[in-house]
Order: sequence, then structure tokens, then C-alpha cells
Amino acid sequence: MLNILVPTDFSDLSKVAIRYALDMAKKMNGKVTLLHVIDIAQHAASMRLRLSSLIDELVKIADEDFEVLLAEVSKMNKGGKPVKHAVVQGASFVDTVAKFAKKNKSNLIIMGTHGASGLKKVVMGSNTASMLEASNIPVLAVPADATFKKLKSVVYASDLLNIQKEFKALLGIVGGEKPVIHIIHVAEDRVAATAAEEKIDKVVTKSGYKNVLVRVLINKKAVPPISEYVTKIKIDMLTMFPHKHTFFEKLMKPSVTKQLSFLNNAPLLAFKSK
Repeated sequence: MLNILVPTDFSDLSKVAIRYALDMAKKMNGKVTLLHVIDIAQHAASMRLRLSSLIDELVKIADEDFEVLLAEVSKMNKGGKPVKHAVVQGASFVDTVAKFAKKNKSNLIIMGTHGASGLKKVVMGSNTASMLEASNIPVLAVPADATFKKLKSVVYASDLLNIQKEFKALLGIVGGEKPVIHIIHVAEDRVAATAAEEKIDKVVTKSGYKNVLVRVLINKKAVPPISEYVTKIKIDMLTMFPHKHTFFEKLMKPSVTKQLSFLNNAPLLAFKSK
């Protein structure tokens, strides 16, 4: 069952992620937990002498904010499973969310972004970016104006390093919706392209999933051909698995955020592939 965790700071943007998560959970028979993290490190430097009392006050405020939020959630979640919530303290947002997700047995984390126009400022320099890069649990970054709808077209951009494991993980999240999954790989030359096609075909055949389109593109650079391909079709989700020393690591850096503008309003699903 889909067990979704949504970190929230009670902002309008986080409410977009909450609504998306609730609709996704209802469609996929899942459940949702909301989490607010009180970042101790953020306040420790300036409030050392009063840190304990400050945290108590922040917890109280968070509880009050949750009362208001849960009233809104109740209206959004008609027909859905009960929503749980928690307030936790931690010195690192990413580590705190990761530990809670593991304890909660969450298999998907959903967070908001400001979309293509704000990727540089919000996604790549934010908690969302950090979660995308570091989380071993799938993280779905949802643009501000995105709404959940039936998944019809999912793009999986792969470097083929762990394609069998990654494709299986992807199917575990979206397979029930039976979307067309476009597997895209960028090869440097025709020889590499042929080998890539053979490897992808074996993985797809072994998975038993039929609704797949394989596209191996020849280019010395990875971003431009993927961007060009994605802009030609209407996608409901883009999936990537960041690896060290690969294109995907570079893609997540602020210096190339402009190249991610092709995402438009499509959510980005990513997590660190071991």
C-alpha cells in the first residue's frame, strides 16, 4: 500500500503537496501522514540560552497550526483514509524527515516546488532539493499549480547503471495506474546505443510490464535531447535516479537549473539509487 509522507511548514505551497498527496492516496488506496520539522540547528546559534523554552513555544505554535490545517485537510480528504500528523525536532531537516519516514514505513515523500520559474531559488537551493538528492525513499517534487490526475505518461530518464532495480521501484509506485512509461537513455554513439537498447529490452521483458516505449538518443550531452523529447509529449511525471559522478548529479546542481525548465508542470520523482 502507498504510504505517503508530506513534510509541511503550513505554507500555501506545502498545501499544494498535501492536496496532491491526498488525491493520489485516494486513487491508489494509500494513506497520508503530515510532518512538521522544528529545525533546532536553525535556532540554536541565535538563541542558545533560551533554546529549550523557544522549542517549547515552537511546538505549541505548530500544534495550533496543525489544528487549522487539519480542518482544511478534512474538507480536501472526503472519502479518503484518516490523515495522521506529527511534530518532530531535529538538527537536520533531511535527516529528520528520513528517520521519521523509515520509522513510519513511508514509501513516498511528496514536497512542493514553485515550478519551472522558481526552480533555481526553491528546488535546487531548498529542503526539497536536498531530499531529492539524498533520500533513499522516493521523493516527488510537485509544482505549485500541479494537481493529481490519472498517470497516463511517465518518462524515466536512465543512465542504465541500476536500471533493473530502478524500473522495479518505479513500477511499485506508478505501475498500478498502467501509464505509458517512456524509458529514455542518451548514448554517445551508435554502438553504445545498440548495446543500451538490448539492455533495456531485457529489463522490460523480465518485468512483464507491457506499456513501455524505449527511446535511445545519440548525443554527447544528456540534458538537451531529454529536454527536446519531453517537450514534444505531454507527461504526467519525470523520473530520475541520481548517481554520483553521473549526469544526474550534475543535473541537480543550481548551475543547470535553467535546463530543467522543460519540466513545466510535471512532478519530478527522484531518489538516490544505491
